[in-house]
Amino acid sequence: MRILCIVNRTAGAGRASKAWDAVAPAMARLKAEVAFTGAPGEATTLARRACADGFTHLLAVGGDGTAHETVNGIDRPDVALGVLPAGTGNDFARSAGLPFQPQAAVAGLELDRRRSVDLGLCGDRRFLNVAGAGFDAEVARLINAGPRKSRGALPYVATAVSLAFRYRSETLGLNLDGHSLSQPCLLAAFGNAQAYGGGMRICPRASLDDGLLDVCIVGGIGSGHILRLLPTVFLGRHLSDRAVSYRQARAIEVTGPASVAVHADGEVLGGLPARFSVLPGACTLWLPSPG
Repeated sequence: MRILCIVNRTAGAGRASKAWDAVAPAMARLKAEVAFTGAPGEATTLARRACADGFTHLLAVGGDGTAHETVNGIDRPDVALGVLPAGTGNDFARSAGLPFQPQAAVAGLELDRRRSVDLGLCGDRRFLNVAGAGFDAEVARLINAGPRKSRGALPYVATAVSLAFRYRSETLGLNLDGHSLSQPCLLAAFGNAQAYGGGMRICPRASLDDGLLDVCIVGGIGSGHILRLLPTVFLGRHLSDRAVSYRQARAIEVTGPASVAVHADGEVLGGLPARFSVLPGACTLWLPSPG
């Protein structure tokens, strides 16, 4: 077992730094090496280099962005991904049932417990949680451009409320496993896992290991409707809304204006058109002891 810990000290407004300090002695006992990220995208570079250098286990210490970058650098099927969640949203850890307390997140890692889970693809970019196009991607763009000092869902909700009054839905074309539709859309979300934005269960029926993406489409609604719908997403109750449709697919193509933003795990990747798909069992999770 050869371990590299990829630590984003700035994640979660410094919470990842404190989490790492709490577990560093335990990881040292496992003879783990450590690398600190210094810029966006660096975790991907570090993970790719680690795979080339023969590391077998990578521990991403940070938020969903750190885990997203790390999994995009893993290019060997035998390399396992561990996650110590210490960011703003930590939605992947929540979906995977991983502990949030730092010591619990690394307890028993030497036992090398593993679980195979699916990965989503947006183009050639992998994602762990949710990808999509439209309103949620624009929220992600605004959040990524500003300071992130609050925990959990607060920055997402505040940004979404502000954006609701000026965002204009566009007509999107969607092809879901060969079935085509066209409609005005506030957003189209494609879930490998259930949640984004610090617990917003946009795809509440999604499973990490079913070989499918859950598809949540919200029609072209106005600001008042957005504000009424937003709180229901946390409990997954938005599916009963008349503007929401829900289904599953393995491959999705989305077309529309290039100005419609596209994201994967909250990382904005540009605009439409975009293709989304699933890689069944493509990620090996490195799990702590069940406690």
